Amino acid sequence: MNPHLSYYLATARTADLRRQAQRDALARTARQARREQRDRDGHPARRLPAAGRRVLAFLNVRSA
Repeated sequence: MNPHLSYYLATARTADLRRQAQRDALARTARQARREQRDRDGHPARRLPAAGRRVLAFLNVRSA
């Protein structure tokens, strides 16, 4: 393969990897922001493990 062609292919690959990393970082930031917003909106049960949610559900049923 021509050395010039190898250089341009490597440069294009590096640029593509950089774009993917930026896109992934943006998606990760958006996902974290949505998670923080959901936590602020008052959904504490979602942060509990499954066993904790079952206990809360049982107590809510029993107290009604």
